[in-house]
Amino acid sequence: METDVTIISTNISNDILNNYQDYVLVKDLSKLLSYQKVIFFLTLDHKSEREVLEIYKLLKENNIKYINITNNIEHVLLTKYLKVYDKEKVLIEGNTIEVLKNTKLLKRLGLEIPFMVDLSLLLKDYNLVNDIFLDKEDLVDYLWE
Repeated sequence: METDVTIISTNISNDILNNYQDYVLVKDLSKLLSYQKVIFFLTLDHKSEREVLEIYKLLKENNIKYINITNNIEHVLLTKYLKVYDKEKVLIEGNTIEVLKNTKLLKRLGLEIPFMVDLSLLLKDYNLVNDIFLDKEDLVDYLWE
């Protein structure tokens, strides 16, 4: 795997870790820099976005590849590649924004769409925007130009 990945599911078990045996499961963040490929299994779910961004920055600075398996839909916006699982089966994967455009599939799985993506998609349906916005200020700036 050449890119950092977020994996999301509402019903994922730790059996998924068998698919990523070349990654080290990290529970103790103080040992993070000891590895070249790490996987977080719900470890970052209760961290703030700022804390997760700091961890990702540290990983990037140290050239450490990572996979974040999460239930936190907002965390999917922090990586460019997303895999959506149903149990242990990948249903869809690819560029995060492109995957999030599959709103029917995500909602059928019980996953919410991140607020800014959902709002952007609705505004796009009404031809008010052309792109998906991840940042509220960027969207406001675009709408009030």
